[in-house]
Amino acid sequence: MRRRELTTWTFGRPRPLGIAVFGLAALLAVAGCAPQSLTAAGTPGSGSSTTSSPGAATGASSASSSPADVTISGSLSSGRLLTDAALHASVTAGTLTGITVTGPDGKPVPGALSAASGTWTPAHPLAYATTYTVSATATNTAGESTSAHQTYTTITPSTTVRVAATTPSSGHHVGDAQPMVVIFTAPVTDKAQVEKQLKLTDTSHVTGAWRWLSDTRVDYRPKTYWPMGDTVTLTADLTGVQAGPHLWGAGTFTSTFTVTSDLHAVVDAAKHTVTVSIGGKVVRTLKTDTGMPQFATWGGSMVVLQKMPKVQMTSCSVGLSCTPGTPNYYDLAVYMDVQLTPSGTFVHAAPWDTQLGLANTSHGCIHLSNADAAWFYSQVQEGDLVTVKNAGQQVKITNGEGDWNLSWAQWTA
Repeated sequence: MRRRELTTWTFGRPRPLGIAVFGLAALLAVAGCAPQSLTAAGTPGSGSSTTSSPGAATGASSASSSPADVTISGSLSSGRLLTDAALHASVTAGTLTGITVTGPDGKPVPGALSAASGTWTPAHPLAYATTYTVSATATNTAGESTSAHQTYTTITPSTTVRVAATTPSSGHHVGDAQPMVVIFTAPVTDKAQVEKQLKLTDTSHVTGAWRWLSDTRVDYRPKTYWPMGDTVTLTADLTGVQAGPHLWGAGTFTSTFTVTSDLHAVVDAAKHTVTVSIGGKVVRTLKTDTGMPQFATWGGSMVVLQKMPKVQMTSCSVGLSCTPGTPNYYDLAVYMDVQLTPSGTFVHAAPWDTQLGLANTSHGCIHLSNADAAWFYSQVQEGDLVTVKNAGQQVKITNGEGDWNLSWAQWTA
């Protein structure tokens, strides 16, 4: 829970000091927060305040009614204004007519006014360590206008979170199954507030949604696959957003990718085949050898993470044998490698494998002949989809980009 303290300033009709202090104490007691001392103008948290003299509207008598009283309040943390909270103006003996907020440059800050509730909400969180002036106006029953002004200085966060990276990297050309993966520099607890600042657009305007896979990762995927030629753009402006009890967002991050491939491959471990479709049409069926029973290949859908011309694969790196000559030991230079999971699942060339199309003898990878591997490597790209069936357990959704293993109902739940 964020700490919010309420400070108020009242303008208009003079009030006896005792009544004003009693009213403030009662208000704070109801809010359940520690009292915030009223301090002199310019002290952090209190700001400075002024009230303009009431002016009679045309045809109204200044003696016909008492001027309206206007009270401005804001949510504070350690004496500073929270950047993403609404500002309030309450009116006695009159009607609120407007609230405006200006920055140090004197320009109005975009925001939404609700006259019914007396609140003004910024269109975007305010900047840190910045002084703003809040002005509220009201009229009484005679049409006389009263205005009040209050200055606040916003918080200076000690701990911040930023977007560390996205997958794919900005500017990449990808397959139609590619999700937008956003990784943060610190765990986010107020996920709803952060998610509001993640603006994702695509040129085809398809339906999609975010889903948090951990406190530091959130993915966006479409309901169905992206259309060919679609350009997807993320803009994340976290400045001013409270991401946790003592964590505030910082920085603006943008990332874009373009969909240029719609290759999907289905690996059938029981039939020892890889069926490749492009544009929804089968173009080739390849012979394969997948993981042996004790090292079964992950089942389910996996988005291609990357492809590399050569990888030095060792049994020790995946937790198997590290001693030469022992069972399951290997240390091989492997070529035409298409990576499916960070845990080490690849589609790659295996010229030594004599069981292609016949049996499952690998340590979990999907083997192809040199010729088939060269063709597949030339066709596939990051963001394409490889689905494995009749194999081992379903891949964990966070072991790479397993987003498509959830139905749309599950994804949006």
